[in-house]
Amino acid sequence: MDGEPTIDPEPARDVIDHGRLGPGRVGIIDVGSNSIRLVVYERASRAPLPVFNEKVLCGLARGLDATGRLNPQGVELALANIDRFTTLAHNMKVTSLDLLATAAVRDASDGRDFMRELASRGINAHIVSGQDEARFSGYGVICGMPEASGVMGDLGGGSLELVALGRGQLGTSSTLPIGPLRLMSSGKSDPKRIVVEAIENVGWLREETGKTFYAVGGAWRSFARLHMEQAGYPLHIIHQYDIPAEEARAVARLIAVQSAKSLEKMPGVSRRRVDTLPLACLALDRLLAALKPRNVVFSAFGLREGFYYRRLSEAERARHPLIAFAEEQGADWRRFDLAPSEIFDWLTPIFAGETEAERILRIAACHLSDISWNDHPDYRAEQAYIRVLHLPAPGMSHRDRAVLAMTMAYRYKSDAKAAMLDTAMRLSDNKGRTFARRLGASLRLAYNLSGGAPGLLTRVQLRRNERELWLVVPPDLKRSLGEVTARRLESAAEAFDLRAVIDPN
Repeated sequence: MDGEPTIDPEPARDVIDHGRLGPGRVGIIDVGSNSIRLVVYERASRAPLPVFNEKVLCGLARGLDATGRLNPQGVELALANIDRFTTLAHNMKVTSLDLLATAAVRDASDGRDFMRELASRGINAHIVSGQDEARFSGYGVICGMPEASGVMGDLGGGSLELVALGRGQLGTSSTLPIGPLRLMSSGKSDPKRIVVEAIENVGWLREETGKTFYAVGGAWRSFARLHMEQAGYPLHIIHQYDIPAEEARAVARLIAVQSAKSLEKMPGVSRRRVDTLPLACLALDRLLAALKPRNVVFSAFGLREGFYYRRLSEAERARHPLIAFAEEQGADWRRFDLAPSEIFDWLTPIFAGETEAERILRIAACHLSDISWNDHPDYRAEQAYIRVLHLPAPGMSHRDRAVLAMTMAYRYKSDAKAAMLDTAMRLSDNKGRTFARRLGASLRLAYNLSGGAPGLLTRVQLRRNERELWLVVPPDLKRSLGEVTARRLESAAEAFDLRAVIDPN
């Protein structure tokens, strides 16, 4: 079994396609060892937003190690559904459609026959090498988490891909043929020993200790859901779910020795995963033993997003995914001509000393700050909070998500009740809560003062010192300030623990 690493130095080569994505919808058919999936993205953007996502379980790798060939029933089912997927993509006006076949098709003796059958249908199909599968999955993590640093592991039904990550680049990589579905149907007497030995033979893992492990793949997403259920976690969003490594190991070791019957009784375990989950958890436990990471972060982005990401222009890849999402989606929610950049610049003097993470959240908040204008006034704060807490947006941790959601609640209601904010309160810390309250109150002031019209904020200055929050107003605008503006300023000043002062020039 080949556990030796392969080196993937930067700049990485795009083996499959050097072409960049153009305008229009983008589709990817992912042919895995256990399932095939069609994902269609609205546009070629730094923040990929799926408008369609459907999976069919085909089990192409079932019996592969025993026969060397693809499962015949799986092939029949896969071809029928790929035909359906291509029809759907055409009807959705997809302008770029690619099919990526991974470990099962790559390793099967009849894999090329399967691909020729697809080519006869006019499908732009690729067999992804083990090295490229690791690369694309690694870039998928970077696409969703640009600051990712550590090791990514993508466990599919047929193989495990590993790659080192850091500063937006890829390092050493390995691919191991130890996918749970493949091992279970191989007829080999001790699949657990095979998993343990394969991982122990990857020597470069010992050079990446003490960092973060990024878990990709359906089996490990199922593990994350189970852990959420067991822990009573309040937010059921897998992407960037973050748990201590020792805690992950303890739960993984427990699940690895469970029978399928026992797993069926556990809340949060999918029936489709009860057979493969123990081996998936054994692999997770062994990887964590080798890496000794601080934490485990689960990624909903993987092979498909990485393939898509590498075909974006360099300028598009350079954008931060959360800011890209907020810019694109926020434009659809705005009712006024007031530019988010004008709000951001106006607030900058009172947020001096903010961290880079806070700056990114503040930019995103300015773009999303009119998200609930068309909701009922009594429910705007609540709807804005819920909407932002559950956004399908990459590029933010669960803590950041909580802070941004609270910001939107305070933007619409200065005294948003703690009960309404319970989930965000649990996921954040005191620093994040304070930042959210300050930013939300300041956004509330900006909209009242400007009325949503451009050009007015630039004539009024917002400043602060150690004791006071100042609104510096030109004399000709003094009469345009009302009682509500004064209250909004007082609310913002209170959030900063300062005294409000209106000063006409």
